[in-house]
Amino acid sequence: MAESEMSVRSCRELWTILLGRSALREPAQIEGELDRHWDRLHQGLGYYKPPSSSSAGKVKDNKEVAQPLKDFGLRISKLLNLDEQQSVQLLQCYLQEDYRGTRDSLKVFSLFVFSPRKEIN
Repeated sequence: MAESEMSVRSCRELWTILLGRSALREPAQIEGELDRHWDRLHQGLGYYKPPSSSSAGKVKDNKEVAQPLKDFGLRISKLLNLDEQQSVQLLQCYLQEDYRGTRDSLKVFSLFVFSPRKEIN
């Protein structure tokens, strides 16, 4: 395979490399891939916006999204300091494409992650 063919990577492949789940294991290989695709990574991260009250209002008013998904997306927005609409979109994408658990395990996870905790002194 030619070098130019090898340097064409999908966003999914880049994400897999960043997660450490690819066949690339050597730090120099990973660094090379990140260097080669820095502009795409930077552009992708620049796509995300900070939270806003108008975005939160649009999520709350959206009749096409189930209420539990809205609630979970709004919590994720606060946790990640990310636009509310984008948070819901990310959650929907994750659930459709990557989530491998059951509905019950998702409920347990969401209760654990987002339940109020007492501070430990």
